[in-house]
Amino acid sequence: MSTAAAVAAALGGAALFGLAAAVQHQEARAVESSVSPGLLVTLAKRPLWLLGMVADVVAVGLQALALGLGSVSLVQTLLVAGLPLAAVLSALLQHRRLHRHEVVGLLLCSTGLALLGPALTSAPATHDPSRRDGLVAALVIAVVVVPLLALRDRRRFGGLFAGAAAGTVIGAGAVLLAVASGRFGDWPALFGSWALYAAVAVGLLGLLLAQVAFQTGEIGAPLAALSVVEPVVAVALAAAVLHERLPASAGARVAALAGALLALAGVIALCRPEERRPEKTAAV
Repeated sequence: MSTAAAVAAALGGAALFGLAAAVQHQEARAVESSVSPGLLVTLAKRPLWLLGMVADVVAVGLQALALGLGSVSLVQTLLVAGLPLAAVLSALLQHRRLHRHEVVGLLLCSTGLALLGPALTSAPATHDPSRRDGLVAALVIAVVVVPLLALRDRRRFGGLFAGAAAGTVIGAGAVLLAVASGRFGDWPALFGSWALYAAVAVGLLGLLLAQVAFQTGEIGAPLAALSVVEPVVAVALAAAVLHERLPASAGARVAALAGALLALAGVIALCRPEERRPEKTAAV
């Protein structure tokens, strides 16, 4: 019963995350690009972006509920179901149809993640991480994120790098949220836990980096990179820090590899530049 409730909460969160991503992408592209808290302050003055934030907050609540009932690997892989919804809603907001490469990329990503999810489903966590575990994980994440952000201005793959940076941080935040959600009901322990405040801080950083990624172009590449990297990072950290046990069967490994390759192919397809019609030159 708890697994079924975790799946329902995760899918509800995925739908709201998809809605929030589409709205935030639309609004983030309308303001000046910046990797600073000032970007969030600027966006907070836009009513449509705030509507997306309401959806985001409710989605995080559903994610926390799901993490309290199921494993990190199960919940985080289900959340990527919001990817195709976000792409379709973003196209509607821009009053355009999805490009062919977007449809192909989304189908590849969705199929790959559908294979990857069950293959990564693990047993529940059996370890309560220490601050030392958290500091080591934070150092590793910083080493990964900083170079990715430095590459965000690349013409073709900038959205891919920025989305991967955001996905890395958000995946780490999901693990912290899982630690905090394990203390629900014991309010003194919850509000006295370092994991709760770390989850809030990392969540805000992930929100900022997601907006930066959305400013790089069409929603497809950055959101696909974010959606693929986030569960991979969350599952890896959950196995390393929370000691969640992953399936060891050969079938699960083959499915995981096939899913990862399909998802990677989808991300690459989504990195194709926007098709532009040639401008008409004026007659001399």
